[in-house]
Amino acid sequence: MKPIFKYALIFLFIATGKVLQAQNMGSVNAMLSQQQMQWSMQRQMTISMMLNHSDANFKYKFVVIMADSSRKEVNSKILSDEQTHKTYLLYVDKSLPKSDTNRNQKIYPGQTISIERSSPLITDLRAPVKNTVREKIYKGLAKDSCWMFKAMSGSISVYSYLSVETDRTFDERTIVGIQLHDDGPILKYNAENLKQMVGDDIDALESIQNKSYLKAIKKYNHNRQKEAEKAAKK
Repeated sequence: MKPIFKYALIFLFIATGKVLQAQNMGSVNAMLSQQQMQWSMQRQMTISMMLNHSDANFKYKFVVIMADSSRKEVNSKILSDEQTHKTYLLYVDKSLPKSDTNRNQKIYPGQTISIERSSPLITDLRAPVKNTVREKIYKGLAKDSCWMFKAMSGSISVYSYLSVETDRTFDERTIVGIQLHDDGPILKYNAENLKQMVGDDIDALESIQNKSYLKAIKKYNHNRQKEAEKAAKK
């Protein structure tokens, strides 16, 4: 075989291999993108179902800061739009007649900077003066598809799409984000992100292995608190 034909065949072989490799990478990226889209749609369907049937989704007076910095008070539950797969508040403009199509307006997270609500006055047993009452403020961060409310604070904080706290009635299915320390990024609530956050904490890793993710967070936070208390005594 002449050298020129030999080198031509080698070049053709390499070029064909690169094309096939690019095609394979394109297929892999397309598959990953499709899986991400499916995960997102499934997540939004779960949120929609939870909002429609959750006993914790009450109507509250939310103070909404719109994207233009204007302020609105909205009496509404957090609802779910089946078409856009986004949550929203239903604002009723009572200055308009019921026949006006603009009387009922959907306010989506992307149209706002933040929202918040306050709880009824409760007794603060830790206050210097006994029987002092205070308000609990629930503030929601505006994300693309929902508002995220901090439901649990600790070394790892938990965010829910409902303005609730982690008590006996808290539903883990409402969690949408987790955050390592107050200055860390808010990440998706899944096993992979949680494993990175807990590091080598054996107790938390064992719970993650058993798919008890919220339990893992509680164990991790408890262990970090014990370490901080022990260090403070030295």
